[in-house]
Amino acid sequence: MRFFARLRGFLATQAELAQRQDLLNRPWEEDWLHWSHDGGEWCLHGHVTPPPGRHRHSTTREGWCSGVRRANLVR
Repeated sequence: MRFFARLRGFLATQAELAQRQDLLNRPWEEDWLHWSHDGGEWCLHGHVTPPPGRHRHSTTREGWCSGVRRANLVR
């Protein structure tokens, strides 16, 4: 059972990294209003209302946003 738990954790990490790469490849989505988790709390980012019926999200499943990463680099 421990093997499956570790495998599940590994696959979840890989999915998170793939989602982050997808967001980095779509920087225009960073301007869409979205909630993101900066490690301590949830913050509202963006300034443009997202288009209706869109299927993509501006954050990963865990709440990571490339805007948070950039803000932390500037500090």
